[in-house]
Amino acid sequence: MNRILFFLFCIYLLAACSNKKFISDPPDYNAFLIDESRIDRETGKVRAEIEFWQNRLVRDTGSFVDMLELASQHSRRFQLSGDVHDLHKADSFYRRCLEKVKHTEPEIYFSLSQNAITKHRFRQAWQHLQQADSIGVNPYFLHLLKFDAAMELGLYQEAIMNLEQVKNKNAFDYLVRKAKFEDHNGRPGTALELMQQALMRAESAGKKSLVLWTKSNLADMYGHAGRVKEAYKNYLEVLKTDSSYLYALKGIAWIAYSHDRNTKEARRILNYILSQTNMPHLWLMLAEMAEWENDTTEKNKCISRFLSEAEKPAYENMYNKYLITVYTTETNESDKALALTQEEVSSRPTPETYSWLAWTYYKKGDTAKAARLINDYVLDKTFEPDVLLHAAFILKANGNRKLSTELFNKCQVASFELGPVAAAQIKQQLTGL
Repeated sequence: MNRILFFLFCIYLLAACSNKKFISDPPDYNAFLIDESRIDRETGKVRAEIEFWQNRLVRDTGSFVDMLELASQHSRRFQLSGDVHDLHKADSFYRRCLEKVKHTEPEIYFSLSQNAITKHRFRQAWQHLQQADSIGVNPYFLHLLKFDAAMELGLYQEAIMNLEQVKNKNAFDYLVRKAKFEDHNGRPGTALELMQQALMRAESAGKKSLVLWTKSNLADMYGHAGRVKEAYKNYLEVLKTDSSYLYALKGIAWIAYSHDRNTKEARRILNYILSQTNMPHLWLMLAEMAEWENDTTEKNKCISRFLSEAEKPAYENMYNKYLITVYTTETNESDKALALTQEEVSSRPTPETYSWLAWTYYKKGDTAKAARLINDYVLDKTFEPDVLLHAAFILKANGNRKLSTELFNKCQVASFELGPVAAAQIKQQLTGL
């Protein structure tokens, strides 16, 4: 009997030790998963605002103030519900406003530019800023927004040139953008310090929305740096301030899956988010979890759910990155992937889009062309782990074992960011090299 008790005690100790490795803990966030109508209530408030301003507009069809309010409310509802039609309605109202004011209000072009970035219409975003500039505008906001658009277009010199025109290097707007630029250039430590400074600025100004946004982005950066406990802490702080901030819940779901390997908890969180709002890419997270569990049937169901939503024309270019991945890796539709990647490279020739093009050619069997694209447009131009992972596979297939090994090792360090499936692939590749 004593030996049996000792055996059971050992099992208990092993379980306890295993649990200590978990970072996510359901009691920390269960309260945020109970309310099934939280987002409905928030969108209800916005709907009431829309009805109010719509009724005013009916009485005064020439009021551009009413149109601006309607545009703003539709943009706000999109952020809550994920209904892309609200984004298009916001655009429509902004354009009607411009007509009413005879294209003399640059701030409306600013709003159109930000909406265009959300829709991944980056050249259009840049054009709106050029139009604003031609009118004459506050240079502070113009430089900041030009930085945003230029970074998306791969115009990195143009981006930093505009950013450095901002005189106050301690301003929140400057710090968050400088952090993005440093992260792009492979200096994550500097990027983290800048984002921490930005958070202090937001907190001292008492701007709740900026604090929440900065903390959630800081949490992402902590995760990428391997500081997962700090990432988790920040996500929880965001949720305690605003329980409807679903982005933070998504971050916790990733920690539960990628760090803790707790797919049951991660799936529970993601299913809650999907019950509240429309985020098509979350179906791919669920598909990856099913793949990790070797559940091919569930994986295919999740991919189908993603495609049924993301392929709708209303989304325009918003999910091209994910569609390219699915077409090349899951559905074997390389021609569709090639058409999308060529469109992306044409509209914004960045290291990332070139890596998608290279990956597509690799999947089509043209490893030589894929390797040329990687060497010419990707290597030493970005430090994103998913891009480097594609590069590693391509270079290995093209015979460059030394460099591919180096890249696989770099990706292994970023295993949390890449996820368990990719981590297993990397381990397998390094074992075979």
